[in-house]
Amino acid sequence: MITTFNIDKIAAHQQKATFSCIPSAVEMVLKLQGLVNGDFYDLQIAWDNRRDGSFDDFDGRALFGLQFDRRFGFDRGPAFPLTDLFVFISDQLKEDRYVIVSLDSPGGWHMAVIYDEKDEDFVAITKVGEGNASKTAQVGCVKAGILAMQGTDVLVYENVDA
Repeated sequence: MITTFNIDKIAAHQQKATFSCIPSAVEMVLKLQGLVNGDFYDLQIAWDNRRDGSFDDFDGRALFGLQFDRRFGFDRGPAFPLTDLFVFISDQLKEDRYVIVSLDSPGGWHMAVIYDEKDEDFVAITKVGEGNASKTAQVGCVKAGILAMQGTDVLVYENVDA
């Protein structure tokens, strides 16, 4: 498990709008890293309820000393490098980094933050619902979900000089 993971920070976090899950996940990482306080929602406020966003909106973007990068933006399908993706995610976790992942969800896609690897699967958390009604949820069967989707992209980060 990543040493900085704090479920209380995630429990206190809100997803502000139905379609703000990408900036919400980035805010969760920033909060888990202790880079912003618990009432930071600037990314979601700027995003509002955009339906047309993607990880590309954060690709190459530096925020509070972290540079975010989209990885594995390949077409999903039988040729997707799943083994490489799983090794990459495991390596990020070993470096004490969270991984934001896009997963299939009823009605489209939803983002989760992978924070651990256990029993040959990834352990992830997300927010469901919006505003004060948003709830914290564990995401089960992450690898199986990615396998069923035949791949997915991820958003990762590195520390950068401010």
